[in-house]
Amino acid sequence: MGVSQAPAFVTAAQLGGLISYPEAIGTLEEVLRTGLAVRTPLRTQTDLSNGHLLYMPAQVGGFVGVKIASVSPTNHERDLPRINGLLILSDSLTLQPVMIFDAAELTVLRTAALSAVAVQHLAPAAASTLVVFGTGPQAWGHIQAINAVRPLRKVVIVGRSVGPSSDLVARVSATGLAAEAGAPGSVAEADIVACCTSATSPLFDSAALKDDATVVAIGSHSPRAREVDTSLVRRAFVVVETRASAFAEAGDILLACSDGIPREQAVNAELADVVREPRTNTAGLRLFKGVGEAWADVAIASAAAMKLGSHPQLQTAR
Repeated sequence: MGVSQAPAFVTAAQLGGLISYPEAIGTLEEVLRTGLAVRTPLRTQTDLSNGHLLYMPAQVGGFVGVKIASVSPTNHERDLPRINGLLILSDSLTLQPVMIFDAAELTVLRTAALSAVAVQHLAPAAASTLVVFGTGPQAWGHIQAINAVRPLRKVVIVGRSVGPSSDLVARVSATGLAAEAGAPGSVAEADIVACCTSATSPLFDSAALKDDATVVAIGSHSPRAREVDTSLVRRAFVVVETRASAFAEAGDILLACSDGIPREQAVNAELADVVREPRTNTAGLRLFKGVGEAWADVAIASAAAMKLGSHPQLQTAR
């Protein structure tokens, strides 16, 4: 009888040192291109008095994983992450755990990397001005990830408070990128807009956008919350992770449908579609709406686990 070895724990700092944004982007693109994510059920959500819990399983290649995450909207008042939790990564053959990951850093890494995959396939090659709504970890992650796929020359931060906005501007400026604080109207100069907030209503008037702007909206997985307006969904080429998750969880899409946009017109493609068959027509507005499917967590965790490679069961998962 085999002897089970206790799974190693990978901290947030360790994960950040293992997988760069270019590596994460490449990993997710490969999964989308090859269809390695063989099973990704919709997440299960349990509402609580101060937030909610999420149960998110998936299988990608030789690994299965389940992320147990908590979302606490008021944690910023305590100087704590909004999202916490763990991902348990197991060998798909034996279903024995091989590693456990800090889910907060993993969520930031995979979300920003997936947005960058969308930007890579949707935004014009010369897109260089990024407007970011939000000042938290996802905002910083999106700046790094999008800068890995497009030659950013300017970043504009739109935050709710002056202090966090100024802090993020300084952090971006320290990397050598030009950065400044802005307002919702700053989208008029944007080539790319990243919405990384906990907003429940549109952050800006999409009429102000340039005709060829690309918007990514990732802040919500609630059917009752959105970061972009109905007009953008109506006018843009809309890409989602999958239609199944979008029509179950994406308020940006569902609320636009409630405003009269037919479901068959609210979504034009899934992200795997544009990865496998790149668009030849790059004119017009583009919108990527992500809700954070579990396959992306498992894909990034798998890549990190294969790099570490010390656990015996990783040999069977290859």
